[in-house]
Formats: sequence, C-alpha cells, structure tokens
Amino acid sequence: MKTIIFLNNKGGVGKTASVTTIAHMLAEEFHKKVLLVDLDPQMNASCLYSEIDFVNLFSRIHSGEDVAPDTYSIEDLLLDPELDIHKCIRKTDYENLDIIPSYLTLSEAEERMKADVKSPQQFRLRQHLKKVQKEYDYCIIDTSPSVSIVNINGLAAADKVYLPVRCDGGSLLGVAITVNLVHTVQEYNPRLEIGGMFFTQWNGRKNVSKVVYDLLYDAFGEYMLPTNISVSKNIEEGSLAQEPLLAYDRANNKCSATKEYLKLTEHIING
Repeated sequence: MKTIIFLNNKGGVGKTASVTTIAHMLAEEFHKKVLLVDLDPQMNASCLYSEIDFVNLFSRIHSGEDVAPDTYSIEDLLLDPELDIHKCIRKTDYENLDIIPSYLTLSEAEERMKADVKSPQQFRLRQHLKKVQKEYDYCIIDTSPSVSIVNINGLAAADKVYLPVRCDGGSLLGVAITVNLVHTVQEYNPRLEIGGMFFTQWNGRKNVSKVVYDLLYDAFGEYMLPTNISVSKNIEEGSLAQEPLLAYDRANNKCSATKEYLKLTEHIING
C-alpha cells in the first residue's frame, strides 16, 4: 500500500477537493483499492463520503443538540493503540473506496494525545495502517491547515506528500512552513518524499498567477508538477451535492478541472 498525504499549512488551497477527487479517480478510473483517511476536524471529506449529512449536522449544531458520533472515527484510532482499525473503516457508495472518517472533536483529541507519553505520539497512525497495508493499493490522507501532532502522524505514515497551492502570498508562506515540517519528519521517516506541488483554482491569464508561479519555481522548481487545476464551479457544486468531482461532472463531459485531476492522478500512479 502506498500512502500519500496532501498538506499545506495554509487553508483554502484545495487540499480536501484534491484528496476527495483523486481518491475517487484512483478507485473509479484506475481500479485501485483505496482507503481515504480524514485527519481534518472540519470533516469535509467525511461528509462527502460517509453517512454524515452535513446539512442535518449544521442544524443540530445550530440548535445546540448533542452531536457526538455514534461510530468510530480517526479520533478513536489515534487515542487507542489497541483498537482494531477495521472498526473505523466505512464503506462508501463507490466501489473500491473506503474511508476512515474524522469528527469535529478531533482537535480536542490532540491535547489528549500530547498528555499521553506512554508511546511515541507521531507513530500511532502508522502502526494502525500497517495492519491493512495488504488490503489496499493506496491510502490517501487529508489534513487540516496546521502544524499539529495529528498531521505529523499523517506525515510519519506517508510515503509521499503533495502540496496544493493557490496564487496568493499566504499559500507561499504555507508551502515554506510545510516543507520545513516535512524535512523535520524525514529525520524519523526517511522514506517520506515530496511528490510535488501544483496550483489549484488556477487562472494563468492573471498577472498574479505568473508572479506567484515564478516565486515558487525559483524556490522549489524541482517539485513543481506540470499539471495545475483550473477554477471550476463543479468542484463547489459537487461538494454541496455530496458527490466527488468525477461523478458530478459526468453529465458535463468532463470539465477542464476533471481532466486535469485525471492527469494529476495518473502522474501520482506513475510516480
């Protein structure tokens, strides 16, 4: 099983859109067995691929109802080294694609992980994933925009990290912070490599796109991928409909973003 994580310390750069799209494409178009792991307490990937109804959840939170989950999530897995990972895996509506969902309380669990020093904190996810490494071709990990012990668990378990970037200054700072974090984790996970960087919500006609691209290329040219993802309303609309891009876009004969994500997915497979 190849484990791939998508990370940028800056929010709003398309991590979850990339993870949910590429995981589905690996399963649907390339017939790979895929496990998606949601390490983001915002749980957007989980809402897209599990039984969670985010509209109902919004209403419950707004009305002050108890929103504690009634099933196991990634939080339980990180807090309990003895828990059977299979209890946390959920089937999705798509063949070959399973998910370990996140939940809103994952950020609280991080403090509990820090307080528990009985075992190395950064290797908890890796130890669990070892138990299913022969059951999947790929494990795809979504993350939050933070330098956290939860994200470090993802990096410590991963073989490659991909960095989505937007054409703004915050994204550049996020890339720099993320690359430094990757170099730190490589000291105890030497197999971790930077798979590449790519732009999301890309519009090459804008001057700012050229400026940011040139800045990033000067600093990290060896990591820049040849495929960038265009702006697409289908990504946002598919999220609201709780459908991955490829499934939502079939009626539109594949928009530019869908074709670009397919190229990016093929690149990931071929290394």
